[in-house]
Amino acid sequence: MLKVSMIVIGDEILNGRTSDLNGGWLAQYLFKMGMEFKALRFIHDDADEINKALIVSLEESDIVITSGGIGPTVDDKTKKSLADYFQKNIIERPDVALIVTENYKRFGRPWAPEQNHYHFFPEDFIATNNPLGLAPGIVYFEAKNQKLVMSAPGVPREFHEMVTSEFLPLIKQFFQNRFQENFQTVIRTKGISEEKIFFELCPTLWSELEIFGKVSSLPHTIGIDIVIGYNGNLNEHLIKLEKIHQLIKSSALAVHVWQYGNRAINEMVLNYALENQKTFSFAESCTGGLVASKMTDLSGSSAVFKGGVVTYSNDAKVELLGVDSKTLEKFGAVSIEVAQEMARGALSKFNTDFAVSLTGIAGPTGGSELKPTGTVVIGFASKHSSGARVYLFPGDRIRRKERFSDMALLQLLDLMMSEIK
Repeated sequence: MLKVSMIVIGDEILNGRTSDLNGGWLAQYLFKMGMEFKALRFIHDDADEINKALIVSLEESDIVITSGGIGPTVDDKTKKSLADYFQKNIIERPDVALIVTENYKRFGRPWAPEQNHYHFFPEDFIATNNPLGLAPGIVYFEAKNQKLVMSAPGVPREFHEMVTSEFLPLIKQFFQNRFQENFQTVIRTKGISEEKIFFELCPTLWSELEIFGKVSSLPHTIGIDIVIGYNGNLNEHLIKLEKIHQLIKSSALAVHVWQYGNRAINEMVLNYALENQKTFSFAESCTGGLVASKMTDLSGSSAVFKGGVVTYSNDAKVELLGVDSKTLEKFGAVSIEVAQEMARGALSKFNTDFAVSLTGIAGPTGGSELKPTGTVVIGFASKHSSGARVYLFPGDRIRRKERFSDMALLQLLDLMMSEIK
């Protein structure tokens, strides 16, 4: 497998002003593309540090990808450091000037060369397009030692796009005899822990899955993802995929599996509702509109998502959703009875086919012995039925809200699938 090291360059990362969002993304992408992520280094925007990091990274890997430090300001030292490392002069490059001019045109701006000097570029280096930004990518292939260095901006959306659309084709070109794609089979579960899966429910499952490839067990917001990774061609992947599915479906784990694949739950909800021309709405309390936000992240959601209401206070639950004040007094806001009335209220208010509600205790305060922090009650309603279920999730406040919202979307999907024949 091709080995890849990454160098994250930027003082703002190391002093805590900015969080790195590229390393984790790159690890997942490289695995999918059949490459090994060897190491990840964080360094200051400093020529000596860049030089030392390049020496170590090029020793251990075939490819080094850097992020950050290629902008127009004086603290951006990556381009000059790379040129010095490979003993190349920085010269004025008309070909790079053309790339930069087109980058600026996309933003409706004229390029002023005297303000940034993007077109002064190392000789013999490759300048790549930047589909979502201004600074061109910087690439050098050392043919003698078969080493490839690629530098992209640190802005996540620019970095991700440059890696996928500009860098990957060059990797395939320079390492065409070594490039191979990885395949994954993902089994997504809910309502069961790793320990229970592999030590109680299916104690031989791990070894049975290892026959097909490398097995990983990864926590997700609402359960455990079991991932089996392997190399090969598409036909071999499809054969393994079918055998793995048969193995899981015949095991005790089958009832806990909610997806064979890696699709986001909000996408699954949207696609299913669109295919069946069904509408839905939300009534949220503890998630503060997060469930609705996840749906409106997706283009096309307006065709089926009619709206949501955030009823954080008890008064809002009564006035906006028609929850009976006596129900609140008797059972409390975090209860099956209130969640059910909230869902019915949303169904009526928005005149939809389905509705889901959430009321819970995200913490860290507000819990009790009977209703500890992390408790959420998710209600559901349709024109034919209604109900609610109680869940308990670990984590901090933000993590719990993510888990609450994903479980609500999964409950909506289950509701639609159970009623749509």
